[in-house]
Amino acid sequence: MRSEHGEQASLPIHVEPACAPPPRRTATPVDGALRHRLEDDALASLGWPAGTELLLDPSRRPRRGEVVLAMDGVRRRVGIFEVQLGRAALRTDHGSVWIGRTDRVLGVVRVASAPLPVVAGETGNTGDTGPVRR
Repeated sequence: MRSEHGEQASLPIHVEPACAPPPRRTATPVDGALRHRLEDDALASLGWPAGTELLLDPSRRPRRGEVVLAMDGVRRRVGIFEVQLGRAALRTDHGSVWIGRTDRVLGVVRVASAPLPVVAGETGNTGDTGPVRR
């Protein structure tokens, strides 16, 4: 279609503005974070005794030196992620364990909270006679 003046008519094309950049990752845990409580003193050298609660981020891939939770068949293992002899491994105070091909890393530790001490002989606000956690 040509105009009378010899110029081509422009089509009404609207270009959408560029979308905003994605939000930066923050240090706050994401939704869907996993919780795990340490059952033994395998990470006591980090200051995490048995009973320490870990908050894990399942969306991150582990890097060397980070504490991770891995699933070894039906058993969960927590340790410091590293590479030994070309294979992925978890290192704890009790030794190292290789992560096999069928094992999977469930998440990287984002936050660790100290275990709550149990004070013997005190009762809670609910009236039960058990020990109180502080």
